[in-house]
Amino acid sequence: MSRVFLVASSAAGIIGIVYCLSKRQPASPAVAVVEELPGKPKIDDITREQVQEILQEIIKSKVQMQKCMRDLVKGLRAKPLSFEETYQKVNETAPVDPLEKSGLSTMEFDQLLEKYQTDANIRESIAKIMGASPASQVPEKVQRIEVKTIIQVHTFMLEELKTLVAHFQDAQSNKESYDMKSVTIAAQILISSKIEEKFDITAEDVESAVLMHHTMLATDGDFSKLNIEIQHTMGKLMGTPFNPS
Repeated sequence: MSRVFLVASSAAGIIGIVYCLSKRQPASPAVAVVEELPGKPKIDDITREQVQEILQEIIKSKVQMQKCMRDLVKGLRAKPLSFEETYQKVNETAPVDPLEKSGLSTMEFDQLLEKYQTDANIRESIAKIMGASPASQVPEKVQRIEVKTIIQVHTFMLEELKTLVAHFQDAQSNKESYDMKSVTIAAQILISSKIEEKFDITAEDVESAVLMHHTMLATDGDFSKLNIEIQHTMGKLMGTPFNPS
């Protein structure tokens, strides 16, 4: 289950985020227990029940995030906005990271998923986060998306991301004044809007198609290269150089 959390939290397979565009809410009891541990939470002190509770928080966050992002993408289709304007709209909604509320890093949570990987309830929650569903439940529109289209979309995505990075770097010499979570979400929203305009498919369609064709894509050299370039370009945007392992 190595790096499963990073994969599971990927929204549309584009950038890979778990941040929710919703107002901050009090932590649930199980999460609060984790927060009350002295200092930084210890992995060994976190129970199976707490892990399940955090997963449920992530599921709720993903649903809320998708709704908020869909609303913003729809708004962009009706009235195009600049990166700065989109960023401001994202910032106004105060992004929330469920793991941040728990005091855990993604690496630490990934270790917990490894620890409880045989638990049926936890595996079911992970499947929900990843959006996995039987082929019979995949919409017909998604079933018609071929591997070549997925690669075309990712090629287009990379070019748009490069344009955003160039604009962001030229416009701002001090990126520390930005909330980089909001920068990431704003970039995804802008690119999702342009993907819909060009290909007439949504970010969710792309995510579902990637999952549907994951076996073929896992051995596709072009797709692998594109993903590495996208991560490298995102690293430039966020000021965190990408080093493929």
